[in-house]
Amino acid sequence: MQNTWIRKLSIVSLVLVILVLFVAWFPKTQSRIFLIGDSTMADKPLVDNPEHGWGQMLPLFFTKNVQIHNHAVNGRSTKSFIAEGRWAAVYNQLQPGDYVFIQFGHNDAKKEDTTRFAAPRPDYKNNLEKFVRDAREKKAVPILLTPVTRRDFDSSGKYVGTHGDYPAVMKEVAEEENVPLIDMFEKSKKLVKLLGDEPSKSLYLNGVKNEFRNWNKKRDNTHFTRPGAIQMALLAVEGIKKLHLQLENELVSIQSINLVGSGKVVGLDYFFNNEWRMKKDSVRERWHYTWEDTTNSGFSLLGRSIDLLGADLDTLQCAPTDSVLNRCSVYIIVDPDTPAETDKPNYMSEDAINVIVPWVERGGVLVLMENDKGNAEFEHFNKLAERFGIHFNEDSYHKVIGKEYETGKNDNLPAHPIFKNVNQIFTKEVCSLRIEKPAEPILMENGLILMASARVGKGLVFAVGDPWLYNEYMDSRKLPAEYENAKAGKNLFGWLLKNACSTVR
Repeated sequence: MQNTWIRKLSIVSLVLVILVLFVAWFPKTQSRIFLIGDSTMADKPLVDNPEHGWGQMLPLFFTKNVQIHNHAVNGRSTKSFIAEGRWAAVYNQLQPGDYVFIQFGHNDAKKEDTTRFAAPRPDYKNNLEKFVRDAREKKAVPILLTPVTRRDFDSSGKYVGTHGDYPAVMKEVAEEENVPLIDMFEKSKKLVKLLGDEPSKSLYLNGVKNEFRNWNKKRDNTHFTRPGAIQMALLAVEGIKKLHLQLENELVSIQSINLVGSGKVVGLDYFFNNEWRMKKDSVRERWHYTWEDTTNSGFSLLGRSIDLLGADLDTLQCAPTDSVLNRCSVYIIVDPDTPAETDKPNYMSEDAINVIVPWVERGGVLVLMENDKGNAEFEHFNKLAERFGIHFNEDSYHKVIGKEYETGKNDNLPAHPIFKNVNQIFTKEVCSLRIEKPAEPILMENGLILMASARVGKGLVFAVGDPWLYNEYMDSRKLPAEYENAKAGKNLFGWLLKNACSTVR
């Protein structure tokens, strides 16, 4: 009898040990937030564009354990969001424990547009109730957010902002359906009133100056600049804390948010890398290491990361000149074209070199990303690199076949700002570097230099033999999650922007 009891106790102990080990080993599940709403919440194009939706800046305030899926779209009301199938698309993705942040009201009030107008009662109210009940059907957590205020002062400087009955109706739904509510209208109204007429312009497009090259959108008092979007996102975060949602455990400290790129521009070369492809509708489009390319070959995720550092994005579609480069703090040249990629490649010229080098010496930050032998031009590109003590070798390392990602792993990382809190990165078919003063190695492997930098005058040059921060290797669409290119990329541009001037003249 005693032996039987001991055996049972041993089995129970073994099970408990296994459970403890399983919990310790199993990665922490991610929380997911789905945002549905209008243009004040939506993601905006990043290139040469001051406008930001507050949902676009919300990732600043969360750890990597929170995924934010922003489905808010310009011009949508509760009515049109449902009619266009946008809510169905979100509903079909919802899983138990997901959050749905619901903010509408701006466009529901547009009586002149029958496709969008939803009277406060019953239409707007009914639509909100549908969102809430559908989300709960999927065991997701709906959160209601009243519409953010417009900047609206009268001639005497008195604030008169209003959204009619829409905020009140949303509060009714919150109370009747027992839904957590964040009163963005009252919070944003209080903020704008506190700032006053003139200072509050900086939050809205009305306050945009002429620093954007091609942006000519009407300046208004509804849509936000990046600072405005950040302020509105912060109001939402305050609401999350007040409601004591489980999400508050994944909020980062406000002090840790460092907009090191504020007031700075990161320009990406589209001249030396000038590749085009034909879309299905027979329309030509740029691709391959561009901000706009969201496929595996693009830099859209890198651009998003840089945007969250506070920097603006731009493109350089012609040979560099003083006037073009002077508006950039950081200038990236990646994968210069070969005749196999472009019929008439734009090779690096002495004229371009004689513009770029003095720009660096005055304080510009230059990023040179080569590729491996056979996939990029070396001869002309090296004429620029060699001015900074850097030479790209025509070789190739880390040949990765299929899913043998181990052969592309770099885990012996130096104590450098790029690799702070980074355990390993991935580079594929990377060319090595040969350097001399003023260049210094950053990342070495088996005697090979894979990354280097050079201090030149007031400026800085960073060189790597692989465009290693393109979309395919910035998330887990291919790479296993333990590879941390995204974190290293954020660190890299945080370091570069810290060393960059706002303007280089």
